[in-house]
Amino acid sequence: MSYLGELRTNWQPLAAATAGLSAGLSLSAYTNAAMGPQFLAAFGWSRSDFALTGAITLLTFVFLPFYGRLADVVGVRRVAVIGVVGLPLCWVGYATMSGPIWQYFAINVVLIGLGVTTTPAIYSRLVATRFHAARGLALAIAISGPPLLGALGAPALDVVNRSYGWRAGCLAIAVTIAIVGVIALLLVPRRNGDDLPTAGERKAGRDYRAIGRSRVFWLLLAGVLLCNLYHSVTTTQLGIMLGDAGVGGDVAVLITVFAAAVIVGRFVCGVALDRLPAQLVAAVAMALPGLGCLLVASPWNHIAVLTVAVCCLGAAWGAEGDVIAYLVARHFPLGVYSTVLSILSAAIGVSSALGAVVLSRMLAASNSFDGFLVLAGGGAIIGGALLLLLRRRDGVFTNDEISVTVS
Repeated sequence: MSYLGELRTNWQPLAAATAGLSAGLSLSAYTNAAMGPQFLAAFGWSRSDFALTGAITLLTFVFLPFYGRLADVVGVRRVAVIGVVGLPLCWVGYATMSGPIWQYFAINVVLIGLGVTTTPAIYSRLVATRFHAARGLALAIAISGPPLLGALGAPALDVVNRSYGWRAGCLAIAVTIAIVGVIALLLVPRRNGDDLPTAGERKAGRDYRAIGRSRVFWLLLAGVLLCNLYHSVTTTQLGIMLGDAGVGGDVAVLITVFAAAVIVGRFVCGVALDRLPAQLVAAVAMALPGLGCLLVASPWNHIAVLTVAVCCLGAAWGAEGDVIAYLVARHFPLGVYSTVLSILSAAIGVSSALGAVVLSRMLAASNSFDGFLVLAGGGAIIGGALLLLLRRRDGVFTNDEISVTVS
């Protein structure tokens, strides 16, 4: 089958994954960037306390491995429906907040607990099991759903917030993701579509031991832990950080630029993964936020410099999901695809939560993002360099033997 022919043949699972991710937890990077300043203005929360809410992403390490394994066993639709129902209800909950920040914390706990069922670790399985030659491009298309909706929706959400208030904005988000999420569930094929033994026919203990002996797994784990400390400044803190940098009324524009850069980064990275050495593409993509963080922390606060920085952060955010999903599909059997990817995705949550705690303490001490940006930027550069150690056939284990071989 031709490169583009795979897209035509498998359009339905690709559309399901794209719609599901668009209405999923990944959209929070854009909705939170738009709504964060609204919450602070409405309730007077301190920025250090608000930044600490990012630590709740630690819960991904609790929930995501369970849901990932479940997706390998029972299929994508049965797992994703949990988040399709739960996420809109969480946004309705935001709209009812009365002031205490503990309410925001509590809703975020539920948001993570239910929303991880709508992340790439779950939905990208639809793509990984059907695409081969164009796997990188197909993953890029699917994972570009959230930034596309974010780019189109951020200006509209800003209008709603200005005209009707932030509570109406929360309800608008709830209605939008509910509609798109239901469409995704209707498009999910009844079968997972891979010819490999399903996780239900395998022994979980053997699988986890084999994964733990894989060199590529530990390289990927170290890479994602170092490369994702910066996440909190591109989710709940992006609008606030850019406001501190002096862009004023251009914050909404730069958020749209960020979302657009995510889309471009994913497509460039996806095609590059299909055409170029995967470890080189992965190293560049995962290290790119380091440059963005250092530019924002620099004394050059001209709008052009900040635009370049936002593009680096967006392109890196865009490429990251594509890179990890591609490498997992390449180095591990598809029967444990969601199992492995969910562990690595949970590690991203741990890194993000750790970064949020550090950012909160630094903001409390200095009320400045600069020190954290230097720390997170350096970590991303080191983590990206680690991925250069990957080899083409490193860490693959077979479906029959469930054992690790290195060549």
